Amino acid sequence: MALITILGILALVAFEAHSRSRARAKGRELMQGIYCLNNARQLANSLQLYAADNNGWLPPNSDVVKATNNWVRGTMRDTEDATNILYLTDPKMAKLARYCGFSASVYKCPADTSEVEINGVLYPRVRTFSMNQAVGTKPESPLAAVDGPWLDGTSHHTNNQSWRTYGCLGDMIKPSPANLWVFIDEDEDSINDGGFAVNMTTPTKWVDWPGTYHDYSASIAFADGHSETHKWMDHRTKLRGGQAAASNNEVRNQPNNEDILWLQARTSSKVVNDNPQQPPGNQP
Repeated sequence: MALITILGILALVAFEAHSRSRARAKGRELMQGIYCLNNARQLANSLQLYAADNNGWLPPNSDVVKATNNWVRGTMRDTEDATNILYLTDPKMAKLARYCGFSASVYKCPADTSEVEINGVLYPRVRTFSMNQAVGTKPESPLAAVDGPWLDGTSHHTNNQSWRTYGCLGDMIKPSPANLWVFIDEDEDSINDGGFAVNMTTPTKWVDWPGTYHDYSASIAFADGHSETHKWMDHRTKLRGGQAAASNNEVRNQPNNEDILWLQARTSSKVVNDNPQQPPGNQP
């Protein structure tokens, strides 16, 4: 009887310790989600401030991996770039730097623990957020809306030819700024350059993959300045298998994925052009 009592007490102690551990983990996850959401909001507000200083025009959002004139510089696939905070905090290399208070932490979700190895030492990567490839300007003059590669399912889409792209605040008619996402957590095995590509065609297919850091959710910032935590509903949205899986068409092809459909509705809209000789332009 005494042995049974002792075993019962030990089991109770172990259960309570496990419960406390789970509670701490839940609390940590909740705090990480709050910080990440706040970072998304700061990025959205920084975009608004940038536009206010530039006659409504948005920062460059180039799809060129090593673009030097961009909202941020560098790719998370390059070990040197992935650890270089100057690419986020130096105004010569990061167009939103001054509006973000020259803070590198704004660009990262604290739940992202991905690392790169340099000379045998592991370092955390500095960026988690990417920008909607349908939003922003081209890096070269004259000012014009981005081309929005992959909107039509290819890398050759040009601005406003099939799908709308948004070079300035005045372009944001459909979707409206409150329904047009600008920044998103990207999966650590998907993230490379500063842009996040969405294929607007069906059957649905991932090009870039969103993060699932917070209880299968991602922090998303919208063009009107608000941010929200969006919970994904399809189990296929979680990227499994690393960078190789991210580029695997078998994995990417996901017909009827409601998460892709949700993102599509907030990424761009179809261009309706009654006069093909005069494609719609972008005016500040």
